[in-house]
Amino acid sequence: MRSSDVPKFAKPIIDPLFYALTGTSVLCAVLIVVRASQTEYDQYRFLLWNLFLAWLPLVVSMFSLVLTRIAKGAVLAVGLFVCGIAWLLLYPNAPYLTTDFIHLIFSPSYGSSYELSLLLWFDLVLFFLFSWCGLLLGYLSMRHFHSIVSHYIASWVGWGFILIVSFLGGFGVYLGRVGRFNSWDVLSPFSLIEGIIEGINSRSAIFTLLFGTLILIVYISLFMLGKNQLKPSVDSKIGTGNSSRSRTV
Repeated sequence: MRSSDVPKFAKPIIDPLFYALTGTSVLCAVLIVVRASQTEYDQYRFLLWNLFLAWLPLVVSMFSLVLTRIAKGAVLAVGLFVCGIAWLLLYPNAPYLTTDFIHLIFSPSYGSSYELSLLLWFDLVLFFLFSWCGLLLGYLSMRHFHSIVSHYIASWVGWGFILIVSFLGGFGVYLGRVGRFNSWDVLSPFSLIEGIIEGINSRSAIFTLLFGTLILIVYISLFMLGKNQLKPSVDSKIGTGNSSRSRTV
């Protein structure tokens, strides 16, 4: 495929944020190892598994970008549809990491003197890094699909997609944290459907609204930051051009 045929959003496949997320993930793993070595108890090892699951939607979205470069027509449409369904099922794993703060809140490990407990502050940074990494992984994978939907359908459909997916993601987090469902429970559709039906109540609606709003605000904030990051360079170019003209005069 010629480079001119490749959609702009698919160049490059690996976003610079990918490298930052890789480094942050490695740091999270190192902190878990350090904590286990100092306390002789790997209490929060499950965070590594949750972080691994949070990477899966990004893997799917990056594969979708690859499809836009190598496939066309019906093959592309079917491939993106399948990837979209897989991504939608896996996406809640990313913001789910924010709910792991509950283990920090209810942990009896810190004693009564919270201000003097260095372990508490260590764990606070640890949980924040894991949750922030999850939110960024979710943002980047969602941005990939936002670009795909906007490019192949329409811009307003892309934003409608973001709105809907944010609150579906919030409900998915509820099913994971409260209903204790996993992405692979889709292989047991009857129990999953039963759990979804049981999960439709006022409590889940409030939970979904809260986390859906969190997902949406994080996405819009990071999207606008990324969209505006080129403005200083543009302004500097304009300033440089004006100064060169003034020197010529």
